[in-house]
Amino acid sequence: MDGTPGEAAEAQTRVTDAIEKFLRSIDRPGEFCVHGRLLAAMPRLRVKGAGALSFPVPETQIRALIGAAEPAPYGKGTETVVDRAIRNCWQIGPERVRLAGAAWPETFAGILETAAAGLGCAPDRVDARLHRLLIYEPGGFFAPHRDTEKADGMIATLSVSLPTAGAGGELVVRHRNRERTIDMTTGEPSELTFAAFHADCTHEVRPVTEGHRLSLVFNLCLRPGDDGSPREAPDYTAQVDRLVERLTEWSARGGTDKLVWLLEHEYSEAGLSFDGLKNADAAVARVLTRAAERVECEVHAAVVHIEQSGGADLDDGDWGWDGEVDDAWEMGDVVDSREWLDGWARPDGRRAPLGEVELLPGELLPRGALDDATPDEQRVYASGNEGVSVERTYRRAALVLWPRSKALEIVARGDVAGAVAWVADELDRLPDAGGGRVRELLGRLIDSWPTGRHYEEDAQARALMLRLLHSTGDDNRAARFLMKVVLKRYDGSENEPLALVVDMVGPSAARQFLTELAAAHLRRRPTATLALVRCLDETRDESSRAAWNRVLRAAVRAILRTLPAALPPEPRRSFEPMMQAPERFRVEAVDDLFTLAGRRASPAEATAAAAAVAGRPEVVTPDRTLPAVLARLHGEEGATRTRAFALLWRHAADFLLARSARPPEEPRDWTIDADTGCRCEHCRELRDFCKDPAARVARFRLRKALRAHLHQTIDSRGLDIEHVIERRGSPFTLVCTKTRASHRRRLAEYAEDVSCMRDLIRAAPTGDPAAPAAPDLARLHEAVAASGHE
Repeated sequence: MDGTPGEAAEAQTRVTDAIEKFLRSIDRPGEFCVHGRLLAAMPRLRVKGAGALSFPVPETQIRALIGAAEPAPYGKGTETVVDRAIRNCWQIGPERVRLAGAAWPETFAGILETAAAGLGCAPDRVDARLHRLLIYEPGGFFAPHRDTEKADGMIATLSVSLPTAGAGGELVVRHRNRERTIDMTTGEPSELTFAAFHADCTHEVRPVTEGHRLSLVFNLCLRPGDDGSPREAPDYTAQVDRLVERLTEWSARGGTDKLVWLLEHEYSEAGLSFDGLKNADAAVARVLTRAAERVECEVHAAVVHIEQSGGADLDDGDWGWDGEVDDAWEMGDVVDSREWLDGWARPDGRRAPLGEVELLPGELLPRGALDDATPDEQRVYASGNEGVSVERTYRRAALVLWPRSKALEIVARGDVAGAVAWVADELDRLPDAGGGRVRELLGRLIDSWPTGRHYEEDAQARALMLRLLHSTGDDNRAARFLMKVVLKRYDGSENEPLALVVDMVGPSAARQFLTELAAAHLRRRPTATLALVRCLDETRDESSRAAWNRVLRAAVRAILRTLPAALPPEPRRSFEPMMQAPERFRVEAVDDLFTLAGRRASPAEATAAAAAVAGRPEVVTPDRTLPAVLARLHGEEGATRTRAFALLWRHAADFLLARSARPPEEPRDWTIDADTGCRCEHCRELRDFCKDPAARVARFRLRKALRAHLHQTIDSRGLDIEHVIERRGSPFTLVCTKTRASHRRRLAEYAEDVSCMRDLIRAAPTGDPAAPAAPDLARLHEAVAASGHE
């Protein structure tokens, strides 16, 4: 090892540079473009609407073809548009073209074999699908563009020119810094010219200067082998041996976590696979995969995402309000950048569930490969405070290599859910399923679980991990996961698998976890915490109930001890973080609380809990929550005979009777009790209007600011006044009309109160507590009778 950190870094850079230089040197198994010219038997070509063609195609038949054709469009973003300034030619769809002839299949097979082999593809794995018949008139052309993937597995385009008199119309194909110009003209009756190029190549058709050009365009699509195997590649044994030496040194020096090699060609995320790689990309993948296996590394294909934003520099030009970037805009200094990898594929053709993995400095090779690259997307934004900024997005396919020993930690840092899914995938893939390798991975995953992220960001990962632990039956690591991760990050979304794992770890570990969970989370997550304990209580069968009684009693008593602190005396303050704020106790939570207290706590403990709940009416509402809870508890055996039930029942009855023992009285006049909180002359006029028992409507002719002031006063004070603006004259008039809104709300509240009283009557205490509750029960009957709905 090198002595100083600086020397070590320099040595690691030298090793990485050597790897980059070596990968650049790997020979490609094919070219980006291949073309040819041959004399062969012509096809019998018939076009619906134009008839059978003869060769060379005469002017009269070309006119007939144009009459049956339509203008050829081109892709612009997600749209397909016709623009003669970009593409000037005619097209006829494949459904109207028929190719036949006894010798044509052999002729075309020869063209296809030459094209596939030249592009570095196995000819027996390539299918050709007719896409269009194109007709170019004098002046016809197609500006530089890339073909979209028009079919599943499409890797290339094949263009076959038919014998036609003409000149010009050269096909120009470019890939990176390489360019090839192909003369596609052919005038001999039995001569065909063809060119094939990978789908991501930029290409153009230069203007036709004389006559016409007719082309059959095919999509070349790669299909998997009959046995699912990837296509064959040349033997790279010597290159693999040399790369093994370099990767061994790279791994031993402990430099970057991974190597990310940008591929030459462009691939869609859906179509990215080792089997679909082209030319040098396929060669590098073969060498890298074989070398990685020998040095205990893993290789994946993935999509590199880079998002950059920064200030915009303008030399000349202007920009549009829609954010489209003019060529004159350039990004200045990069202010913010985010780089990550996703869209993972394995060498065996399977997708890898790894999620997003951060791309770190120094990992992307070749160095500087994106320095002059054209972004996939670029937009400009204007802000009054911050000026003009530019955002750029790059998407490139890459091969990613990392040591197998670091894989879990690398993935977990970026997307812990992806790391869990990866371990689950290993469990399915490895022959010793459930054996030492997976148990070791589970332990490492628990130890490397990320901290500092929000609860909801890894909620899915916690649930996945719990299911994985349950499927392996690893109770020791499951217990450690409960205490180290779930206890700190619990939000209730993982309750279903959590119940299975708590059951699995055994009584001792379960008791510790549940008692600490109650203390830590009852205040913030009462509904979920109580639901979990009740689920565990109700899933005990008779054979295991005895062993779990002490566990559940301890959990319920921990809940009851924590309850007073979990019932805050005042609502959440506006500045209190939402994740720390107490949750209002809903019907389900209070039902679970007293069901568990009745089953697992002493009568004194249950009664103390009832007293705590009764003392916090702003948290457990006595008018709505408690009547619903008592109606549920009424069905629990023995519940109505307890002091706790009677205490809650009387608390709810007293509250409802105090408010709704008699129906609300109808308003006698139009007086509104109002304190506007303002002493200005206009608010004084508004108060006078509210106090007037006979006045229904008031009109305030005021300028806009004063109208807005009255508008805000009425709404903020909740006054029973509707207001509209009468837009006549100047200034406009605010027209205020009194309503009975408060009385209508009170009638609706009263109707709900009566319904809750009927629930209390049906769920009245029984046994010893019945006598003290009798007076309230009688008053409830009277109140319901007074409503006229008994």
